[in-house]
Amino acid sequence: MKFGRVPLSGAVGGILAHKLVDAAGSKILGKGRLLSAADVALLHSHGYDSVVVARLDSTDLGENEAAQRVGAAVAGAGPGVRVVAPGVGRANVLATTRGVLRVNVPVLERLNNIDMGITIATRYRHTLVNAGDLVALVKIVPFGIAAARVLDVETMAQQMPPVLAVDALRPAQAALIVSGPESARAELLAAFTGPVQQRLTALGSTLAEVLYTAHTPAAIAAAITAQQPAGRDLVLVAGISAIIDQEDVVPQALRLAGGTLTHLGVPVDPGSLLMLGYVEHLPVIGTPGCIKSPKTSVIDWILPRLLTGERLTRADLVALGHGGLLDDIADRPLPRGENDD
Repeated sequence: MKFGRVPLSGAVGGILAHKLVDAAGSKILGKGRLLSAADVALLHSHGYDSVVVARLDSTDLGENEAAQRVGAAVAGAGPGVRVVAPGVGRANVLATTRGVLRVNVPVLERLNNIDMGITIATRYRHTLVNAGDLVALVKIVPFGIAAARVLDVETMAQQMPPVLAVDALRPAQAALIVSGPESARAELLAAFTGPVQQRLTALGSTLAEVLYTAHTPAAIAAAITAQQPAGRDLVLVAGISAIIDQEDVVPQALRLAGGTLTHLGVPVDPGSLLMLGYVEHLPVIGTPGCIKSPKTSVIDWILPRLLTGERLTRADLVALGHGGLLDDIADRPLPRGENDD
């Protein structure tokens, strides 16, 4: 593509680079217009003798075609997304379902390095999105770009896993196991049941059962073991005390129930005392105390992913540390900033 200032006599057929205004500041012609002889005469009547234009080479694609093709390549075969190309060098990738956005970040970075004129911006991976939400935007910066560079994007995108996808939320039947002494039953059930139910309902799932049991490994294990035959898809365990060690009550109960511990201690605050494990395919969450607050915490980051059917690993949880410092919950015993030396 050629770009630069030319005399009006050579401007016909060029793409106008910038909006032009008259002496009063009113628009005469807009950016991106393909100049005709009549346009040139109009500009001459307003005192212009030259303009900045772009001219595409035979090997270039116009901005709109390039954007549409790059958008289609980025969406690829990924489920839950579609492409809309509104023009002006843009292509919008929209979610077609409610779910969790998946972004192949290493491939995205490689695509954004192919040419300075090709830009692909996405929302953060693992963001919960609704159908119709904009999840990525392709913008072609110049008025045209080499067709070979667009082909590079298409080839790389085809050879890699989908750059973008939205994993749909699946309605789940969840159980909440609350453990503690009999004297604290009413208080603990009131503290945990409402917030857990609200979170599940907001995600299209159901709190199917609430159990109260003694805060012992055997009692909690028995409650966990009963959930698979009952058809539960998710188990949350909330107790009178936080989980602070792999040999604490809830991790012991998980193992007694035949499960395995995925991770304990997530680099997200509030919520660092979260435990995740599995009994076969059944996720078991040992909840941190912050689940009692409606404010965003680690539970709001992992619940949607679990409800898509994703099996989270230790690496998935460790990766939450970047960006894991969330707004504090004011009623915690030691809020940030207090008792600092």
